[in-house]
Amino acid sequence: MEINSKNIVEELQGNWNCTEIKDSSKQESINYKFSLLISENLISCSGDKNEYWPSICNFESVGSLKDGYFYREDGSFLQIKSLIDNKLQIELSFKNENGDINPVLFQFKKELEETIY
Repeated sequence: MEINSKNIVEELQGNWNCTEIKDSSKQESINYKFSLLISENLISCSGDKNEYWPSICNFESVGSLKDGYFYREDGSFLQIKSLIDNKLQIELSFKNENGDINPVLFQFKKELEETIY
């Protein structure tokens, strides 16, 4: 895991646009257009509806914050694989409709806030 901060939750806060999805259980490419707005303990998803992210959910850290593991209220686990500058890589592990654990890798780019003068 590559993270350039000791406070992962603080670094995660903001609006993240999804740039790539890799789901090993699917052959075809996945082209959802969505973003995640992450706050201290809440994730909201806007854009295309998808089976990976509910419109809003709570999350909490599991273990040490520096480990980058989080539990989502729907029973899914998130692991921060990389968080460098404005790029984020998350592995989401959830149970699919067959009851199997399905890991999915997401790439995000942070939407930078504009300063208005």
